Amino acid sequence: MTMTPRRTLLLAAPALLAACANPLTQPFPDKRLYVLDARRPQRLPANPRGRVLVLRSVTPASGAELRGIVTRLPGGQQRADFWNEFFAAPASLVQDQLRQWLADSGLFAAVVDQGTRTRPDLALETVLGGLFGDATETPAVARAQIQSLVLGLDRTPPRVIAQGDHDRRVAIASLAPEAIVAGLNVALAAVFADIEASFRGRV
Repeated sequence: MTMTPRRTLLLAAPALLAACANPLTQPFPDKRLYVLDARRPQRLPANPRGRVLVLRSVTPASGAELRGIVTRLPGGQQRADFWNEFFAAPASLVQDQLRQWLADSGLFAAVVDQGTRTRPDLALETVLGGLFGDATETPAVARAQIQSLVLGLDRTPPRVIAQGDHDRRVAIASLAPEAIVAGLNVALAAVFADIEASFRGRV
């Protein structure tokens, strides 16, 4: 049987309507949340004769406050993934991990947060420059960028003991969010080891 153009159009109409359906009726992908886990390989007990270190709040640089997993693309563009985010602000996660790392170093009597009643001897100030997957390098890498400043609080104004500009890269197999986060954990561990090293021989 030969179909007329009108009949052909009528038969195709349901398929065309389905294809043009409101995108809001389509199922959204599941949002996934990630945490950072940069642990020190060996946990050492606190040093009873060590000094007290206060870890002041980690300050995020512009763009580093985004919770979405960030990928740096060729051409200088950055993309934050709305569907794959950190569980909390990256600076807050970094602060928790860095505090635990230094507390496990065996260098200090205690590592405390800002606002504690304990009188600290040293202060560590940090700026989170960025945590991101970098697609501009081959192979792609996960990068952790942190600036650090160690201050001695035994005088006024405080004296600068050490400072550093840390930028660690770890090659990753893909730019999938889970691969980026796994690489960031390794890169952060390297940065934390650098910061720990800045105290040795000085405290």
